[in-house]
Amino acid sequence: MKKNMNLKILNEIVNDAFWLGYILEIKKHISNYNKKEILSSFLVFYSSIFVEETLKANYGGLNKDRNITLEDIEKFRNYNLKHYPSLDSRTTKRIMKEMEIEFEPNVFDIVLYANNSKIIDINFREWDLANKEKFELYDSLIATPYRWLQILIPDILNKVLEMMEELTHKYIAKLSKMNIDKKSYSTYRLFKKKKITDSEKVYILERYGLVKTTMFIDEILEDKISFDVGKLHFDSTIFMRKIKAIIMEMMWNDKQTDENNSIIDKIFEKNEKSIAGDFYHINRKCRNNLHYCDYNCLSKKDNEILDKYQNKYLNNIIETFDSYIFIKFGLSYNLSLLFAKLEYWSRSR
Repeated sequence: MKKNMNLKILNEIVNDAFWLGYILEIKKHISNYNKKEILSSFLVFYSSIFVEETLKANYGGLNKDRNITLEDIEKFRNYNLKHYPSLDSRTTKRIMKEMEIEFEPNVFDIVLYANNSKIIDINFREWDLANKEKFELYDSLIATPYRWLQILIPDILNKVLEMMEELTHKYIAKLSKMNIDKKSYSTYRLFKKKKITDSEKVYILERYGLVKTTMFIDEILEDKISFDVGKLHFDSTIFMRKIKAIIMEMMWNDKQTDENNSIIDKIFEKNEKSIAGDFYHINRKCRNNLHYCDYNCLSKKDNEILDKYQNKYLNNIIETFDSYIFIKFGLSYNLSLLFAKLEYWSRSR
């Protein structure tokens, strides 16, 4: 029994490591920098969880060639999973100051990653990813899952990558056809649609891109790839179910942290009307498989419930966020951007 459980835990680790490493491989073959940044923001978030959990469960070790401590990794992982974005947060205050975000003046203070005028990410959440002092940490976290596989299962990894070659070309071609632009934008303009508190604005800026980049990756891996190599089972759907479950548990923690956020309340109201109550404890079981010291078995019925409601939950989040924001790249936007550039040019002379 214990041997079987150890195999399940090992398989969970290998499956997570493979898909994180596989997305990194796709990123290496993409030339467009905007698309690379989208993939990087996804990878650094979830790889931080993977690396910290494998170290804590004694399945890995720190690279002696890198100047990174376990404390560095733990702090970043906990920030990603447990940090609640609010105006009271020192990190939020610092980022707002560095980005010169004040919400009131109509200035271009943020950057949107947009695909056909639909937001995929906002640079507020990933502002620190451009921090050169933290580059070694972020680079190490992203590289670790793939490196972990190269060391422990090199023969299997090569075999799997050969099996995936045709799909890899398909995904690279799919990404290459996408037009992802970086658009300067104003938080004043973004939130002019409805009156909400500054704390609620910060909440959207922080959480919007996390949800949308996850949905973006899920769309890329839409083939639902599943195969066995020896005793190991590789499954993209299992990986993505856990990724989605992590976000939903974060939303629950957000609600416990701030009972006065009307945006979170509206998301939960939507969920109450459209999501069955038995979904939540199953989602929690799925999320807890991020801890590699134990394994929660999910039945076929459990997985059917997850597949039925997880995407509904994510869509409820985005639909609610979208109801509060205004995005339009027409003549008015172009003129405002032109005047802003002229003003910046005149000040810098």
